Amino acid sequence: MWNLEISNIAGIRDGAPTVKPGVNAVQASNWQGKTSLLTALRTVMGGSITPTTLTDGATEGHVRLSEPDSEQEYERRLERNGTTVTAHGQPYLADEQRQKAAELFAFLDERNEVRTAVREGADLTPHLIEPLKREDIDGQIAALKAERETVESELDSAQTAATELSEKTAAISRLEAELSELRADLDELDGDTADSSEQAERREELTRARREREQVNQRVNRLERKIESLESQIEDTETELADLTVPASPDHAETVERKQAELRELEAEIETLEALYNVTNRVLDEGQLDLVADIDRRIDSDRLTCWACGSETTREEMEEQIDGLSDAITSRREQRASLRSTVSDLQSKQREAEQTRRRKQSLEADLDDLRTNLVDSREELAAARDELADRTERVEELEEQVAETDDRRKSLEQEIARTETELATLRDEKEQLAERADRREQLEERISDLTAEIESLRSRRERVIRTARSAFDEALADIVTKFNPSFESARLDNHVDPETGRTEQLELVIARDGREISVDALSEGEVELIGLIAALAGHEAFDVAEDVPCILIDDLGGLASEHLHTLVTYLEARTEYLVTTAYPEAGEFDGHVLSPDDWDVVSDRVEQSA
Repeated sequence: MWNLEISNIAGIRDGAPTVKPGVNAVQASNWQGKTSLLTALRTVMGGSITPTTLTDGATEGHVRLSEPDSEQEYERRLERNGTTVTAHGQPYLADEQRQKAAELFAFLDERNEVRTAVREGADLTPHLIEPLKREDIDGQIAALKAERETVESELDSAQTAATELSEKTAAISRLEAELSELRADLDELDGDTADSSEQAERREELTRARREREQVNQRVNRLERKIESLESQIEDTETELADLTVPASPDHAETVERKQAELRELEAEIETLEALYNVTNRVLDEGQLDLVADIDRRIDSDRLTCWACGSETTREEMEEQIDGLSDAITSRREQRASLRSTVSDLQSKQREAEQTRRRKQSLEADLDDLRTNLVDSREELAAARDELADRTERVEELEEQVAETDDRRKSLEQEIARTETELATLRDEKEQLAERADRREQLEERISDLTAEIESLRSRRERVIRTARSAFDEALADIVTKFNPSFESARLDNHVDPETGRTEQLELVIARDGREISVDALSEGEVELIGLIAALAGHEAFDVAEDVPCILIDDLGGLASEHLHTLVTYLEARTEYLVTTAYPEAGEFDGHVLSPDDWDVVSDRVEQSA
């Protein structure tokens, strides 16, 4: 149930009616606020506002809708500012797309655009697909395409990782086998020589020293590659800076300001001259000289006294003066166009110079960072090389301390250290590749989902049109059965672009006695029935009932009372709240009757469509 509080809406000064689920009939004679009540409902739902929505002479008004069961409340407040009326507050339908769908397919009053298009024999296509424009389908498709390209790139990387993974696994197996052989050889060598504990300690220390030297050597190689990259980046940046020329243009700001001042002065002159020209020309062209001057009518030429200076002149002389004013206006307009072009050129040059300066500053900052990084990296490389030299020296010292019989052991330990380091690196790389490769199925599913979404969006327009045509056909079949109109069929012919397959127009085709006729050949009631059917087709195509819980019907004077009752019964199942206007002579409705006793209308005011 909806409880309404209305203040200064159309012809209702104030009121508090209640709208119940099901059929709500607003029955009253003319000027009792029937249409005004529907205007209040469409206003609080989020419908469009016109200057007449706010009561004539009122500066503010409002409609408040409350739902006792859910404790929800919605309100729109109207304010008049001159000839403009603006709305504030929280309507029932907050989304612009839902508001437009309601306007087209649920608010079925005289202002309804679909009904109007049918009456005028206009193209229905723009109205039936209007809500699609607010969905920004092209923007959604572009975003989905961009996401799909990103996911495809990730999938390529994952597939590459899967290929590399097998190669990495084979390399790890090979190294593990080599390491196992090396350790077996070392164990065998240690068992044959029976070294003292001191010699064993030296061997362990030598192994550690070689491993540490190998790690430092890898760090040196990495730093050398980094320095080479930094030097290349610095060279590229220096080249771009050398090629970048900042225009040594003067400061255009002062010139632009001066030109704009000249432009404002010219526009003021043009406005003055145009005003003088228009007034004087109107006096001459509309034959109103008698209003502003005494005319001495003569055979050769009328003489008159100038109303501005009092001197005697003729109409021809005044027309020459007017032509002079026209020339002066034209001349100044040309000067204004030239000045505008000059100002635009100066502003463009100013922007270009600023962009170049910013690019230069960015490059210089990047160059400073690169040079700083290069200095730091060279220092780090120098330190690493010193450390490598120290490590190498230590290894050599330990090697000298080991007996000549340990040459084989040295080689084995060095190989073991190198192999262990390489093996650890390969295992880390394998783990990373496995993580990337495991995402292939997930990425493929996402690409499939994105492609389906894109195709769904691309076909949404045609699906909506197909649904609308099907709904139109079904509703028409019901209408012909229930109302027995003079025509036997009507349809929405689909005119398709042969190149794109896109629907360009939905043509309303009506047939009577086996031949096509225009809406002009139908009665007023039949035209309104077809208009309602077309609007209900959009109601079905966009699932309007899911968001808009009501259908409002007004201005169906062309329908007989029994047909109005039939229509109400037909529409009742399509919506939660059905509100229709009717005259008392339409008889009783099976539902809730809204009485003018629930509101006060504007005194001595004849509503435009009550």
